[in-house]
Amino acid sequence: MRYEDARAFRMALEQRLKDGAADGAALARDRKRVAFDRLLARLGRVAAGRWLLKGGFALDLRLAARARSTKDIDIEWRDAEEELLDALLDAADFDAGDFFVFGVERAGAPEDRLGGAHRFRVSASLAGRPFETFLLDVGFRAGGPAGVETLRTGDLLAFAGIDPVEIEVVGLELQVAEKLHAYTRTYEGRGSTRTKDLVDLALIAELSTPGAAALRHGIEAIFSLRGTHPAPTRHRRPSLLRLRSGRRPTGASPRRSAPPRPWRPDTRMQRPYSTRF
Repeated sequence: MRYEDARAFRMALEQRLKDGAADGAALARDRKRVAFDRLLARLGRVAAGRWLLKGGFALDLRLAARARSTKDIDIEWRDAEEELLDALLDAADFDAGDFFVFGVERAGAPEDRLGGAHRFRVSASLAGRPFETFLLDVGFRAGGPAGVETLRTGDLLAFAGIDPVEIEVVGLELQVAEKLHAYTRTYEGRGSTRTKDLVDLALIAELSTPGAAALRHGIEAIFSLRGTHPAPTRHRRPSLLRLRSGRRPTGASPRRSAPPRPWRPDTRMQRPYSTRF
């Protein structure tokens, strides 16, 4: 750390974030990234090897500027469930030498509690003032595929002498499988409105090449583990209105004269698995 006190560090950090952001949305995104980085650095120190990063921030690390901005963190806890809260509190109390102070408290349950899950509200303060708040969703997996990769966070704090953090994340093929499951799942007889998962799948197909055999294994394992519906062999065309708003207004239907162009992933992602989105 190149700054002697928290106030000087905060002033320098906020100025650099403002200077580097193209607009308010980019600034908000980078503030979240800094807070995520600092919490995960602590969790990596107190609970190394006991968790994996997944969800939106894992995709952010893979796709950088092309990824959707995310407002929360998702992790997979790989140790005993009763050890989770103590690990999070230990992470919040850990002094990483960066002047950040964290608080963790229980919040409501995540919307999707498949496999059991916990939600926590995390607050990050710097120089005695709130810096960011976000949600931390923690899930569990009993068995299933264990593909793991190591990714590094960005260098937003390099100016202060703080190195990027190396984080173990759920393998890309498994992340694709989880997004496919979420997008094709029905909810009380209604189709999913999680169009964000479709967007993520399109970005992954454009920028990455998951291994075909590993992808097939991941899809089969996730759908078997969740047990909500079979893996699709063909998927419906997404509604234009749903893509724009996340839901279709009552009585509305896509314009027949201008149907939405279906997304077709890289064919390398379809072999040998036959699913088409």
